[in-house]
Amino acid sequence: MAMKTYKGIPYHLWNPYTQMDRFISFLGMGPTILTRGEGHYIYNDRDQRYINGNSCTWNFSIGYGREEIIEAASRQMRELPFSSCWGLAHPRAIELAARLVQITSGNFAHVYLGSNGSEAVETALKLARQYHRQSPDAKDRGRFKVISLQGSYHGYAYGSATLSGSEDYEAKFGPMVPGFLQIEPPYCYRCPYRKDGYPDCGLACAQALEKTILAEGPESVAAFIMEPVMGEFGVVAPPEEYYRRVGETCRQYGLLFIADEVTTGFGRTGKLFVSQDWDPQPDVLCLGKAISGGYLPLAATLATEAIYQRFQGKQNYFMHGSTNSGHPVCAAVGLVAIDIILREKLPENAARVGTYLKSRLSDLMTSHPIIGEVRGSGLMIAIDLTRDHKTKERFTGDEIYNFLLDAVSRGLLLSYSDWGLSLFPPFNIDEGIADQIVEIMDKALRTGAIAELDRKARLLKEFAISKL
Repeated sequence: MAMKTYKGIPYHLWNPYTQMDRFISFLGMGPTILTRGEGHYIYNDRDQRYINGNSCTWNFSIGYGREEIIEAASRQMRELPFSSCWGLAHPRAIELAARLVQITSGNFAHVYLGSNGSEAVETALKLARQYHRQSPDAKDRGRFKVISLQGSYHGYAYGSATLSGSEDYEAKFGPMVPGFLQIEPPYCYRCPYRKDGYPDCGLACAQALEKTILAEGPESVAAFIMEPVMGEFGVVAPPEEYYRRVGETCRQYGLLFIADEVTTGFGRTGKLFVSQDWDPQPDVLCLGKAISGGYLPLAATLATEAIYQRFQGKQNYFMHGSTNSGHPVCAAVGLVAIDIILREKLPENAARVGTYLKSRLSDLMTSHPIIGEVRGSGLMIAIDLTRDHKTKERFTGDEIYNFLLDAVSRGLLLSYSDWGLSLFPPFNIDEGIADQIVEIMDKALRTGAIAELDRKARLLKEFAISKL
């Protein structure tokens, strides 16, 4: 097969999470090559404009063209472009750690800085195991198992990927990391536990955690980790009572309670952090994505003072680290991005505009029976698609992908999975952008013979493909 080229350059790039044969056939068409951004829009190499409805990979949260951030990065590059934090420190890392402790719940005292969400979660997992291994109580030193929610997404590394319980991961590169267990998620629309619905269900989803701990033996379980809102699984948020119940269960049986707010943190759901008001509070907090506004790779893992104290002494130091932990340019950018998010009250904007967008999308249910549910918080919204409201039968992945392609051909980038479509636009969009999104979704979700012919014609024109 001849090598595909882009403007005469051989295409040797191997894209992440991408079906390469399909992607290569599209190369140069639609939004496959993006060249610039402006505000909430992103442009391809033919200057066609797209609404950045998925914030790239859910991370580019404050829009393009932020000169404050560009200046901060440039200034730091001139002053100190790199310094390791291995046995050293520098001002920006110190300032960022202090800022994160200041703006979170007040429960955390120490911060490990990393490069991405997967690293933040890997840090939490290793922290939990070493924490128990160094317990003064001998009966706790055998704790190593970690419980998570089936279908969750915590990252790409072996430990973080194992947390999802994905059969695909096991089939493609198993065996996965031992000692990881999953319980079914609190997915009320398609509840895997009971059919009577909340609150009549008695929160069977929360009870599942205690049952699993007891079945495994509490002395073997180190931690429970959860996304406050499950992004990849379908923007699934449990009833508020769930957080309290699982937190209390962790306390009762001596587990560390880990909140993975890589996706939800810094305002995505309309709160600065979903876990900020939980009682009991998590012991460990994982942050990423919006922490830098998406401008540079940055993440953080926060822990309590009680956890930190167990790592004191020559033999007990945390045996973990990465080359770019606390990278000074990334830290400088993170400080400015956080200031923008707080100064411009972007969590509040996400709550207000998200409520508006969710309401307008919900209105589409009357004219689009394939919409089973519109759910979410802030600017983290799912459009759950179903063939039948009674059976909640799903569409095939290819069918959902065609809905996505139709939306893309009309100028909207968004995300999809086997349950439907999702929107993660920047935190500072307004009602005007929301209205554009709804207008496109209204057209893209039309079904029937005429709509299918129109969709095929649009996709053939946009992507120049002969078979869909």
